[in-house]
Amino acid sequence: MRMYETMALSRSGHHSIKNWIIRNLVGFQLEWKFKMINASGTNFFHLGEANHDIPLSFKFLDEHKESIGLIFVNYEDAPYDYTIFNEDRVYKAPLSLEKRNEYNIDHLGRVCFLRDFYNNLSSRIRSNERTIFTKWDTQEPHLFKVDEIFIERWKSHARACANNQVSFLKFEDWISNKEVRDKFLFETFGVKDHYGLDGIKGSQSSFQTWDKVEERYHELNLSDKMKDLISSDDELHHLINDLGYKKINL
Repeated sequence: MRMYETMALSRSGHHSIKNWIIRNLVGFQLEWKFKMINASGTNFFHLGEANHDIPLSFKFLDEHKESIGLIFVNYEDAPYDYTIFNEDRVYKAPLSLEKRNEYNIDHLGRVCFLRDFYNNLSSRIRSNERTIFTKWDTQEPHLFKVDEIFIERWKSHARACANNQVSFLKFEDWISNKEVRDKFLFETFGVKDHYGLDGIKGSQSSFQTWDKVEERYHELNLSDKMKDLISSDDELHHLINDLGYKKINL
């Protein structure tokens, strides 16, 4: 099976970006309702949150591996070099994947979707406040990390992007820079954009609206501890600057 490994942090807008990509690959969008999704009538599959409940991820792969032509295996809130296809969960190179032969993997690349640090954090906080997501197995509230763990996860992804260790697209460029998003789409997936962004469907918005998606940071309500962690993290500030984002005075 041909495979892209994709990675993103929760509340980064990556479901919308991926539906834009998928629409240009198969002609229509997916509904983000299940862990394993098949684009009906095609051999395209999407495995979401593959790093959550790994045995279930492999159960779905085993059930469908004979039908999969192209698959996106997505890791959410994991380090940039995470993979389920090595026992140590660390990606090294395409030909080093220990389960490559078992699943007949033709590894096409690793792709990261990144969002501005402050806006991403603000959306995660608002989602937690509204408890809009529940855990699939217990129906308890699914709360996102909004502490030093989030800072380290964002830096892991941002560092990989800044050092060109992955193909990547920033949410902000996807929203407002057609030249950048079209170049990314063609160079990474070999297709051109035939549909634009009209009608693209993501997952539920933390703020219940798509208005001002690049200004969520105005809603930040941080503890003094979190403010200190952010303000004192020089690497975080360098990565924010290197990727064309702006530092916010908290």
